[in-house]
Amino acid sequence: MPAIEIKHLLNNRLSDNDISLLLCVLYIPLGIIILSLRAILLLGLFLLAQILPDTKNVRKFISKLACLAVGITLQVENCKTKEAVNVYISNNLSIFDQLIISTATGSISPSARTTLERVLGLSSYCFTNIGNLDKFKSNVNKFIVENQTPLYFAPEGRPTNGKGLLKFKIYPFEFTSKIQPVCISIERPYLDISVTSIGSSYLSDILYFMFCPTTNYKLMFLPPIEKHDQTDEEFADVVRRQIANALKIEPTNYTSTDLAEWEKRKLAEDQVRAQGRNTSRAFNPEIQRMTVQVKEVLPHVPFNVIYRDLCSTKNVDSTITNILEGRIHFTPEQSTSTHTGTSTSGSSTIPATPSSSVVSASPNLFSNTAAASFPKSASERSKSFQERKERLIASSRKRYIEKHNLDISF
Repeated sequence: MPAIEIKHLLNNRLSDNDISLLLCVLYIPLGIIILSLRAILLLGLFLLAQILPDTKNVRKFISKLACLAVGITLQVENCKTKEAVNVYISNNLSIFDQLIISTATGSISPSARTTLERVLGLSSYCFTNIGNLDKFKSNVNKFIVENQTPLYFAPEGRPTNGKGLLKFKIYPFEFTSKIQPVCISIERPYLDISVTSIGSSYLSDILYFMFCPTTNYKLMFLPPIEKHDQTDEEFADVVRRQIANALKIEPTNYTSTDLAEWEKRKLAEDQVRAQGRNTSRAFNPEIQRMTVQVKEVLPHVPFNVIYRDLCSTKNVDSTITNILEGRIHFTPEQSTSTHTGTSTSGSSTIPATPSSSVVSASPNLFSNTAAASFPKSASERSKSFQERKERLIASSRKRYIEKHNLDISF
């Protein structure tokens, strides 16, 4: 089976299917009403969470209300397989995975505990910053012993679309020798809207959960796996492959960091393409026509360079003059040889000017502008340069007038 590409691990928010897009548009009025009602329920849940004590039964109650507030339904398969273990591990599909696992198992997710997370029933607990791994591990082990409460980890590190499994982080497998894997799958009937997407934020994911009619989660408990003589890395890989096999997806070699870097590049590329399309739509047909005319006279000058100057001058002759006099900086599209008259040993003493590079960029077009000899004094070289430049401008003007049969004296 060929390795899955990293770009296939994240979707766009909306489907490209015309029928799906039409259904989403028609649903918008109803979706706004449902979102508003759920927002009211979420506000009530916020107030309730400030009053009730933080106990196991209260957390379970808040989790169920939070599921209702964000439109989540839960179906559990192989429930008899579920055992009282210290650690549950699952794949990562959305920001609410820990809410679902907590509802089904009563587990706690080690993370920074904020009011919003508690209101949403995420059942998270702050064991200190993961950056201080030794202290984090010590606090987790202490919590397991003192509270007899299982922990839940999503070791992929970030949500994907479920088409492949990222590499697991190793630290969740250091706390216990027995882990129960859990497989998560998500469906959104009626509307084809991804639960997470490229460039999505925490808030946008929540709003789409509340907007959609329903988001159906399915949990499948796999038999617990014990670590024998394996290292933590080997144990993590065994658990990952068990989850991948049960979901019939591929365990990839990508990490959450790899996916985040790809996402940044993709967003940057999309932005560049969008800017290019906007610029293309803004093109003036008349300016384009004049650009083609200048391009015929000066084929070595890039099209976009000519177009930009014509947007300012609105005059073909003026733009040709600007280019030939070196007022416009550009890189010639075709490399050409340099004038033999400027390649002598004393050429380094000639003052460097933009127009000299333009003159030498197209010797095949204007071969009669080369100097007969290299002047000895700086004043003579400057005078020779000005004369050659004037001949070049005159030649270009003549070629343009003759090509288009214009009734203009030259």
